[in-house]
Amino acid sequence: MRVIWHGTAAVELVSQSGRVLFDPFVPLKGSPVPVKLADFDGFPHIFVTHGHLDHILSIPDISARNPEAKIYCTQTPFRTLRTKGVPEQALRLLNFGGEVEAGGFKIRALHGKHAVLPKASLRRLGYALKSPARGNLPQLLRENRACPENGETVLYFVEAEGKTVCLMGSMNLRGEVEYPTGADLLILPYNGWEDCFPPAVRIVERLAPKRVALDHFDDTFPPLTMPPDLTPILEKYGDRVFALELGKSVEV
Repeated sequence: MRVIWHGTAAVELVSQSGRVLFDPFVPLKGSPVPVKLADFDGFPHIFVTHGHLDHILSIPDISARNPEAKIYCTQTPFRTLRTKGVPEQALRLLNFGGEVEAGGFKIRALHGKHAVLPKASLRRLGYALKSPARGNLPQLLRENRACPENGETVLYFVEAEGKTVCLMGSMNLRGEVEYPTGADLLILPYNGWEDCFPPAVRIVERLAPKRVALDHFDDTFPPLTMPPDLTPILEKYGDRVFALELGKSVEV
């Protein structure tokens, strides 16, 4: 099994039998991430981890270009995508604990939890207002209201070719859920907290994966994004933790 990162939380998994895509998103104007809508053409199976704008905003356009694609999601993003024009026949409703076989992968949807987003601050406001991408603010504020999460973040546990991948939609876990441990690879979205390092350590220690790949640390929806410092997590775990590189393939 191979992993390819397409920026933000967009991750492609490839096996000898097929491929699946998670959370495709085209970065907003002003982002340095060179991802285009056409990069997401041809995927037969698309999985959504939750309903926030940086996880679903590009899906209506992707669906229009790829009408055969099946899109798997929980109730809230299902409703949001319907209001944004995605045909109901393209959508597949997922329930927590449910399992799907797609593209040669066995994919289980477990109830995750969203990171605790930083509160508004003068530092963040100043950063946003000074950014060359401050023109994105009206769209971001509008879509943030239109794209709720509603406590439905998914953690996907994926199996193929004798390997296991734990793919998180946001960097948090529920205390009451029993998650599989010891995955060959944990894909960890290193974003969403004021300080990402402590929650990342808690997650790595609890899930005990063999390796950890960091994603979602890039500046994809400026001016609200402030790229986190990866140094503490990389120094703590050494070669066990690495940052995914855009478009590069990694063997699980």
